Amino acid sequence: MQPSEAIDSWHAWLEAHPDQASTFLDRLYQRQRDLDAVFAGEPARTFARPAFLSAAQHRLVRDSSQVLLECAEVVIARIHDDPQLRAQIPMVPGEWELLRPCPGLKHQQVIARPDAFLVDDGIQYLEFNAESPAAVAWADLFGQTFRELEPMQELPWARETVGPQCQRLLLDAILDAGRAYGLRDAPRVAVVDWKEVPTIREHHLVARLLEVRGATASVVDPREFEIRGDTLYAGGQPVDLIYRRVILGELLARREEPGPAAMLEAVRRNLVCIVNPFITRVPGSKAFMALLSHPRNEHLFSAEQVKMLRAVVPWTRVLTAGPETLFGQQGELLELARIHRERLVIKPTCSYGGKGVSIGPETDVGAWDAVIDKAASEPGDWTVQHLVPIPEEPFPVFDPCMSTTSLKVSLNPFLFGGRYAGAIVRLSRSSVINVSAGGGVVPVLTLPIIADPSCP
Repeated sequence: MQPSEAIDSWHAWLEAHPDQASTFLDRLYQRQRDLDAVFAGEPARTFARPAFLSAAQHRLVRDSSQVLLECAEVVIARIHDDPQLRAQIPMVPGEWELLRPCPGLKHQQVIARPDAFLVDDGIQYLEFNAESPAAVAWADLFGQTFRELEPMQELPWARETVGPQCQRLLLDAILDAGRAYGLRDAPRVAVVDWKEVPTIREHHLVARLLEVRGATASVVDPREFEIRGDTLYAGGQPVDLIYRRVILGELLARREEPGPAAMLEAVRRNLVCIVNPFITRVPGSKAFMALLSHPRNEHLFSAEQVKMLRAVVPWTRVLTAGPETLFGQQGELLELARIHRERLVIKPTCSYGGKGVSIGPETDVGAWDAVIDKAASEPGDWTVQHLVPIPEEPFPVFDPCMSTTSLKVSLNPFLFGGRYAGAIVRLSRSSVINVSAGGGVVPVLTLPIIADPSCP
């Protein structure tokens, strides 16, 4: 079955059952509240159908995202001993000294969530959210809320769809990392972020799930940490494993405060296992996609990995002065970026939440030139990338009657401990697709295929 067929079938059911369909969003939002799947205290904005992948698309997403993860591990393993490689990932002063692997871990990149567009029969990865991706524990809950809706029960094919397995694989990855580090089977886990972040309820959910698996777990603000001897404490309780949701840049901005300083010191001295380690700042940088897309780095990877990277990573460069070839034209990169505005996007190299993104065809010439001038004065702080066509799909909305609207679609696969776990889709009318910037989210379900053992 193909996604277009599933979409038509779902929409036809809604049109045939207007009385039931009109209450969909109310019920979805209420179930999110019941399950504590809330963002900034409110249910995450959603729409009245899930997203669908064909079995072939599922395999493509799974296989390509895992190759991207493998390449991240290659770079992490080599970057400290390779000055040329390190020079390609701009960092602020003081960061490199903290970017060390966590001892014993098989995968330093324990948790990852790339951002991608499904384009025609392929996929393009725009970013690699590696440091502290959000929504990792919610994906299953979003799927659960949709599975309770009538179309999922009444459409025969819908009952055979496969959803994400994020919670189980997330917990496996965190606890496996602790064991690899040398901790006991019941680690003392701190889920760490600022108490005022909009995703705080997700952190509490992860802590509860870890306790079900036998760990001692709590949500901890970095300001609560202190070191006594060789032990890290939070709220008077010892901690030996950190599930880090706080962004390193934010932590460094407050490194003079006692709590953040204690956390940084504990990691530096290997007093705790940390997931994800600070070294994941490297693939989390927008410059990582530039590293993957540049031919000079292909020697780092296997022939199979290079083939995949060429297919799924768009041309990306750190936007600095220097010679380059762009769309077949040779010249100075800053000037080429001015000339080809309508075919490019510029992003801050170290940022998240869709902040500061300039999309060429949606940015006037003056504003575009101003961003390039800023990039020229701030070497390494900006990254330029080929503009990838943004896929759109019709989604039902109720305003107050059911209608469909075309929304831009971003696919976000989750990887835990080296394993693909499923995905969510973020939706928006805007070309900058981000939940914190006003977008919405729906679960991703893989459509059935007869006796296909490759779909977990």
